[in-house]
Amino acid sequence: MSARPSSPYKGLTAFDDSALDALLFFGREREREIVVANLIASRLTVLYGPSGVGKSSLLRASVAPSLRELPEEPLVVVFSSWSDDPSGALATAFGEASGEPLGTSPEVAIQQVQRERDVYLILDQAEEYFLYHVGEGADEPFARALATLVSGPFRVNVLISLREDALAKLDHFAGRIPSLFANTLRLDRLDRESARAAIERPIERYRDLTGDPVSLEPELVEAVLEQVSAGRIEAPLAGLGVVEHAESAARIEAPYLQVVMQRIWDEERASGSSILRVATLEGLGGAQRIVEEHLERALSSLSSGQRDVAARIFGHLVTPSGTKIAHEESDLVEFAHVDGDELRRVLAVLVRERILRSDDEGAVVRYEIFHDVLAQPVLAWRARHRTEREIEHEVAERARRKSRVQRLLALAIGLTAILVAAILFGVVQRRNAYEQERDAHARTLDASAVALLTEDPELSLLLARESARLAPGPTAEDALLQALVSSRVRATLDTAGPVSALAFVPRRNAVVFVDGRGVLRMVTPNGDALLETNVGQGSSVAASADGTYAVVRKENGSPLIVGVPSGRTRCVLDGVGGRAADAVPVGDRVVAVRDGIATVFDARTCTLERRLGRVGPTAVRLVPSPDGSRVAFVSGRQAVVVDPARPRVRIRLAHPGDITSLAFNADASRIVTGGLDRLARIWDGRTGRRLRELEGHTGRVLDVAYSPLGTEVATASSDGTGRIWDAESGDLVAPLFGHTDFVRTIEFAPDGASVVTSSDDGTARSWALSGRRLATFAGHSARLGDAVFSPDGRLVATVAEDGTIRLWDAGGAPDLVETDIEAPSSSTTEATSGDVTARAEGSRVTLTSPGSDARELDGHRLAVTSVAFAPNGRRLVSAGRDSDLILWDVRTGAALRRLRGHFGEVSDARFSPDGRWIVSAGPRSVGLWRASDGRLVRLLVGPEGPFRAVSFTDDSRTIVAVSEGGVVTAYECRICGHADELVELADERLGATGRELTPEERELYG
Repeated sequence: MSARPSSPYKGLTAFDDSALDALLFFGREREREIVVANLIASRLTVLYGPSGVGKSSLLRASVAPSLRELPEEPLVVVFSSWSDDPSGALATAFGEASGEPLGTSPEVAIQQVQRERDVYLILDQAEEYFLYHVGEGADEPFARALATLVSGPFRVNVLISLREDALAKLDHFAGRIPSLFANTLRLDRLDRESARAAIERPIERYRDLTGDPVSLEPELVEAVLEQVSAGRIEAPLAGLGVVEHAESAARIEAPYLQVVMQRIWDEERASGSSILRVATLEGLGGAQRIVEEHLERALSSLSSGQRDVAARIFGHLVTPSGTKIAHEESDLVEFAHVDGDELRRVLAVLVRERILRSDDEGAVVRYEIFHDVLAQPVLAWRARHRTEREIEHEVAERARRKSRVQRLLALAIGLTAILVAAILFGVVQRRNAYEQERDAHARTLDASAVALLTEDPELSLLLARESARLAPGPTAEDALLQALVSSRVRATLDTAGPVSALAFVPRRNAVVFVDGRGVLRMVTPNGDALLETNVGQGSSVAASADGTYAVVRKENGSPLIVGVPSGRTRCVLDGVGGRAADAVPVGDRVVAVRDGIATVFDARTCTLERRLGRVGPTAVRLVPSPDGSRVAFVSGRQAVVVDPARPRVRIRLAHPGDITSLAFNADASRIVTGGLDRLARIWDGRTGRRLRELEGHTGRVLDVAYSPLGTEVATASSDGTGRIWDAESGDLVAPLFGHTDFVRTIEFAPDGASVVTSSDDGTARSWALSGRRLATFAGHSARLGDAVFSPDGRLVATVAEDGTIRLWDAGGAPDLVETDIEAPSSSTTEATSGDVTARAEGSRVTLTSPGSDARELDGHRLAVTSVAFAPNGRRLVSAGRDSDLILWDVRTGAALRRLRGHFGEVSDARFSPDGRWIVSAGPRSVGLWRASDGRLVRLLVGPEGPFRAVSFTDDSRTIVAVSEGGVVTAYECRICGHADELVELADERLGATGRELTPEERELYG
């Protein structure tokens, strides 16, 4: 078997009916034998179980392959297409499985396919049949066909699989199918040993398939089993068989087991580790935190009103102590005071996302939290949601109180003619009221700033700055620090009208575009204009790879070649004008097309080199390869790929639907295309042979991209998601969930470690290749047209229909400064403060002082690599190979906080000279922590890690780090300043973007 999986685990993705998934599916061996035996022995078998128990995975990855391996070589059909015409779809499925054209009805099709061999039909997710065809009579075509297949003289055995809460709905077929419930099987959750196999055996199989020496720590297996156990066991309904174990030990939730193991796998592989470790699980916050992230993603798909409904029903499904309670839908309507239709829509989303499960108790359907591990995250989310709503209420209430205070003051002033004492009293009260109101206003601004960190970081920064000016203090400083970290926009450029696209000029790190007035502009991230020249309205621009020239494409008229940065027009490409014209730079050539005829010009002399001939119909789009060796001409359902130097060398790529996007890998040996048919395809760039189909999007594929290393492919779709794929196998690496509208574009960072997407929801987002969201770039007031990385990967530029371009910090380090700073000394396992000495001995730290017994500080799981005292000597920070930092109280020896954020050995950790910060050296980044509460403020990236030593300069404003290769990097930490410095930085950032409070915001927060 040559298949090479990208991961041994599936996450929340169900196992499919494929050879590779069958190889990786473990833990259900006994259940498979029972289901296969019943399916062979009985004309009709009904398999049911709780939502999310893994019925589809069992049937597709285990039962179906086992049936196909029978000596009789039966025909096995797994069917789950219920939405439209299931009868016609079933007939089609029989034909596809047999490889022969068959009749249009299941009855006719089965007569043909069962003549030579037995047929096993598996009807998966059958509850959806009743969802889409509720109210249709028993004579509905599919109902009639199913009765014929089961009762007729055919060599066909049928298995119906459905959720437990839909079991009673099978009565729909009772009149036609005798002994409908005579052979029922219930699938339970995994027991502990089966779950252990589901963790350990895929790793063994992955090693066999790939030769990669990956392994598991035994402690990790036990920790995962403990953290994803399901608890209470439900008794099965009566039937001839029960696919469950007899013992009453706690069961395991297979979906969350897969989610947790996939998350650990992603982290370990990203750090280069071949061992899945319990330390990584703990570093991720355990199964609880992994599930919290799943919860946050699921709830983000709800509207604001629906989240209010979810918050109310959660209050009745989980007790304050974290105990699950099951309720009927009618109970939730009454308890939560919500509309029934709206509640059903919310419940449907929460069940689909595996936040809730529906359990059938006879004629009653009850809803409960899907898993015990979700209880605390649900409570935390509900508390946070209520706090945000209370803040909104407090803002409105503060405005009302302000008016009342003003009336009281006016009354006090009116009494001044009566008593001087009253005047004095009024003055004092006024001053006190003002101070109280000022403080209350500042705290409200702080709370609002923190609540808006994700939704509108710039507004958050505006409010936090105003609070710090109004009433400086720790709370205001904390809110301002969080706002500065979250606010990534660095410049806002007015484009004087719509701009369809933008680009960075290589080697200059400047953005170039044609604004709404027809002016070609090149602007640095600081807002400095390098180039402004009029080229005419309706133009777009593309920069050459060496940054020396740009091609301006005009809507009506011939393209121009413009020098950079002189702005002088070198030439006009005569004969290439018109609406159907396009031109792109390809090395030192410009390839142009008009009316489907392609030509090549010398970019230096503007002379015509050659004609490439016809490459398509009238409308053709050009896409050059990164190395300039190929150009693709895309039109309709085909793309013609040509070598500009050898025009006779060309290939054609044909799509069933129109091609929406195309991208090359670095050397043009592979091509990826996206289409209106919801698929992306990978092609051999030399022969044009189709290699892979990337199937999974439920909407049109709008954009595609190849990673710089060629190992991943990214796609963007109208279904509101992006996806990362393994370019070699075509396997899905990670879906990108979070946008609420079409995802228009997707692009890899220059280092290939992340992607950025732009969406009609008005935001851009950056993502790790594991699918983890890194940053949200929100601030445009209209949908985005494009989002691109700068050549150095430190900036993201976005353009929107609101007439602006914004430049954002992509999420790396603070500003890098010159590295002619003395490198810090190597980390030490011994430190002294006054008469106290701290010495690392293995995984323990020993404190010694004259006249006192030595004290052992036990907290690290692996060897301690570094110890350092705070400037006042009262606290100690230690770093270890277990990826943790621990903050200790020197006087008591107590562990104050465990700081987690690195994934791998932490080589060094030290306090800043002012004692306000801790800096740490990790395997891939430098960590900046706030010493007061242990909060991770930033992970700074720069040169290749791992980092071995770090420290602050004497002013506590510059961080210096040394990597293993001896590279010294210095980071200017402007967010390390005090409140007045943070206000100055906020002024600078807001001044660069021009963001101010709108009249509505001023009225709300004023």
